[in-house]
Amino acid sequence: MEQRLAGPKLKVWQGCLLVLLVAVFLFAAQFVLTFLQYALTYFRILDGQTAYTIASVAYWLLGGLLGLKFLRDYVQNFLYTANTKQLQVERIYGPGRPRFMEDVYFSRLKALGEVEEIKKRFPGAKVQRATLRRATLPVKAVAYDSTEGMKILLIQPNEELWAHLHAALREKK
Repeated sequence: MEQRLAGPKLKVWQGCLLVLLVAVFLFAAQFVLTFLQYALTYFRILDGQTAYTIASVAYWLLGGLLGLKFLRDYVQNFLYTANTKQLQVERIYGPGRPRFMEDVYFSRLKALGEVEEIKKRFPGAKVQRATLRRATLPVKAVAYDSTEGMKILLIQPNEELWAHLHAALREKK
């Protein structure tokens, strides 16, 4: 059983508008950082080369963070694959190939439920997210034991996958 979790697709005009807004933001950031560089040099707080380096690094960091946000919100998808023994979670960037993220073996499954309930039940467990902000399905939690200790995997399963996970947990007990 497979489920591909993807957010709603952008229309062409929305994609163009998003790219335009990113370009305007980066242009404004460059303007502000150039002014900051000038101010630091003019008031002799830093020498010219150091101010330039700081402004350049800040610009690349802003651009990188903006790129990561764009990837996470608009390009990244998840693929949940469940069989009789495990749930496998993979990341997919755009039309690319799936990249392994996590395996949850049903023999190590401890609990399924709402996020807050599972976090209270297993305090200190490492939390991994395989969810999308723009997807409409509710976020559910899967608690399981791994070689690294207890983990909680946050997913957004459809009804069929969620029922399959509940059946696997009942069979285990």
